[in-house]
Amino acid sequence: MKNWIKWTAPAVLTASILTPLSADAAYKNDITVKKIASYTSGTADEDGGVAEIVKYHAGSNSFYVINGKNQKIDIVSLQKGTMEKKKEISIPEIVNSDTFVYGDVTSISIYENHIAAAVQHEDYTKNGKIIVMDLDGNVLHSYEAGIQPDMVTFTDNGDYILSANEGEPRLGLQNGVDPAGSITIVKTADHSVKQVAFTDESVIADDVHIRAGSAATDLEPEYIALSSNGETAYVTLQENNAVAAVDVENGTVKSVRSLGYKDHAKEENALDAARNGEINIEALPVLGAYMPDAISTITVNGEDYLLTANEGDATEWEEFVNVADFGDWKEQVPDSLLAKTDQYDKLEVLTDRGTDAVYTLGSRSFSIWKADTMEQVFDSGSDFETITAERLPDYFNWSNDDDEMDKRSAKKGPEPEEIKTGIVNGKLVAMIGLERIGGVMTYNISDPENPTFLNYTNTRDFSDKIAGDVAPEGFDFIPAEQSPTKKPILLVGNEVSGTVSALEYRGASSIGKNAYINGFTDGTFRPDQPVTRGELTAFLAENLAITGSGSPFKDVPAGSRFADSIAAVSAEGLISGKSNGTFGSADPLTRAQFAAIVSRYMDSVCEDASFASYCAAVPSTLDYTDMTDDHWADEAIYNVSIAELMNGYSNGEFRPEKTVTRAEAVKVLHQLFQREALNDNEATFSDVPVDHWAFDEIESAVK
Repeated sequence: MKNWIKWTAPAVLTASILTPLSADAAYKNDITVKKIASYTSGTADEDGGVAEIVKYHAGSNSFYVINGKNQKIDIVSLQKGTMEKKKEISIPEIVNSDTFVYGDVTSISIYENHIAAAVQHEDYTKNGKIIVMDLDGNVLHSYEAGIQPDMVTFTDNGDYILSANEGEPRLGLQNGVDPAGSITIVKTADHSVKQVAFTDESVIADDVHIRAGSAATDLEPEYIALSSNGETAYVTLQENNAVAAVDVENGTVKSVRSLGYKDHAKEENALDAARNGEINIEALPVLGAYMPDAISTITVNGEDYLLTANEGDATEWEEFVNVADFGDWKEQVPDSLLAKTDQYDKLEVLTDRGTDAVYTLGSRSFSIWKADTMEQVFDSGSDFETITAERLPDYFNWSNDDDEMDKRSAKKGPEPEEIKTGIVNGKLVAMIGLERIGGVMTYNISDPENPTFLNYTNTRDFSDKIAGDVAPEGFDFIPAEQSPTKKPILLVGNEVSGTVSALEYRGASSIGKNAYINGFTDGTFRPDQPVTRGELTAFLAENLAITGSGSPFKDVPAGSRFADSIAAVSAEGLISGKSNGTFGSADPLTRAQFAAIVSRYMDSVCEDASFASYCAAVPSTLDYTDMTDDHWADEAIYNVSIAELMNGYSNGEFRPEKTVTRAEAVKVLHQLFQREALNDNEATFSDVPVDHWAFDEIESAVK
């Protein structure tokens, strides 16, 4: 028989979620996130570029996803389960001409029924295009962009389209050219186009890092976010560790400011900088260049803030290289503590920031800045590595194309890539994608200067190098009012696995705020009345915040009392019907059946191999006199007994065929889901006095 350790419920328990935590974990999920659907855009590729940028169109309940490898945009209907493609748009077919040769499609944006796409020229020194299409991919307008447009976005009102044109020196400096980076601004009313260059050095702060040549050629726009009024575009200049502010209407650069460096010598900023097959998160005398990729904006109490995903990015164009392994460079900083050992020799460091310190790429975090001053008001510190180490110790700092534990510690760690914001359960949240190990971090940012961690969900399959959802690249957040499930959904484009995953946000885990088992209209609770199979599904669906519609069983017609909860709970695999295709919602539940359902739920949060230590087996000494090893529920009964969720009787029996009462069910569910007991000493039901053995649990269940 399989045996269990003593069950200690995490702060949030969710069906099918892949990341439960032990009770003593430092970071506990305070919001429920579940993958509800998946789409495969193309064959997985360790070099990425498969399913990159994804955008949702609410009117057609469809999303559009770029597949750079196949040079196409897929149009996919959003639905639960496996989603299927409705159509694909071949970008070369619609852009190639006598004067333009397709090179890459890098980004899309949607406004009403218009799709904008950024397309690069095959020649990296030539201007790209912004094409605007209808929902079926028919080209409506085409505009000339700058060189290598890498990100495109509409303003919220659709008045402008902007692209960030990176202008990278892809053949180096000696054998090629360094094109100018720029911002393209299209005014949609009159189709006028303006290219905004970084030629005004008076607006560039003195501490902005320029690697070679002039600012006009060295600054490389990466990503754009717009202010709440649409008047200012904030542009990340990743390799320069800076952010530019651009006046949209006038088409001028207002400022370029450096983000400075993160001090990893502070305990809250600790990192694992050694590739040695171990988890060593420690404070070290290292400065991290934030070098953000994605950027997002929010406005709280009239103040504009910027949020950055601090990925880091090296310059490696032929002879134009600014990184090295610390072991090959440490003679430049002989007084550094890191130079006294070979433990950090594989750490990737920047070689063009001077020798006053050891500089690394990225800060392994997300940050929040005041938009007007670029003052940092929050950084997530060492959260990302600490949380992934806690939850996925066997896969800590995996790469997105390999299966070596700790491989990315000497590089950029989890590599935060994308960041989006949205409203979940009335709270403003930020969602950050980790490109290497995978998964999405979620924070409550309602108070931008004091964010709190809410959830980490990783839907990667660690049984293989590339399986499940690998390398989140692009997000799109669907608010509840536009969602087909009426709950917020985050669409995640995973560029290495080639998949798009739909993560549904199911609200806060403060389950105790809502009743999950009700009394009767006559003011009684009837604690000794048997629980029916239908009632139990309602209890579980409420606690797990899961929904369903219809029913797969012939004796449960759509619209009947428990139809939706039966559909939801059976879809989770927690309860099944009978062999004749019926469910028997009015049948009383036996202790054996209840034990099987509780055990299945325990399995659902411990089924992943990464939690082997959390769900490890221990020897069992249980021995019920009325149980045999060939009983159909023997394993489940032993599991729930060892977990101390269900107990036997004083005479040594378990009584598997005895029916479960409403009071007994409440007692078990109360412990399983860690509901808070009210202890208010005020009876709600006439038949449940304050001295009833399950009084506290019943009271907290209905209030």
